[in-house]
Amino acid sequence: MSATRTITSFIVALALGGCAVDRLPALVTPGASAIDVESRMGKPIAQGVLPNGEKYWDYTLQPMGYHNYRVTFASDERVQAVQELLTNQNIARVEPGMPRAQVLDIVGTSRHSEQYANGTTSLSWRYEDSGVIKLLHVIFEASDRVLWSYSEWDPRVYSKKDGGGHK
Repeated sequence: MSATRTITSFIVALALGGCAVDRLPALVTPGASAIDVESRMGKPIAQGVLPNGEKYWDYTLQPMGYHNYRVTFASDERVQAVQELLTNQNIARVEPGMPRAQVLDIVGTSRHSEQYANGTTSLSWRYEDSGVIKLLHVIFEASDRVLWSYSEWDPRVYSKKDGGGHK
């Protein structure tokens, strides 16, 4: 197979994988087995155990998509629930002093991080709020606890290189 064909196949596979994650709630339903979820969705971006003991797998379209989905499993390794993590209710739960791990439990994995000279770091997520594409930014102090967080309209969507406005 030629290099061009290999690269093209890889790009198509990535695109289809992203499309599957976007349709995750329709493709993965309660009662499905973990094997079925992995065959439909691929490997999760994160796996873990919640404080209540439930196992979970996270899937994301970040940094350019708007969704972080969490699939939780019952003790028989069947899907218990599928939930969108980037909701206004979850975002409102992020509070100053909260450890990074707790933030990730609430809103899921971020694929956009920054580190600053003063020891602070930030994580960002894209999400949709009533049809508006926004960015959630969470700033962590050097001890890895939330210093503050804020949301803004995504400038990549709502700003123009020439200064904005209509012509």
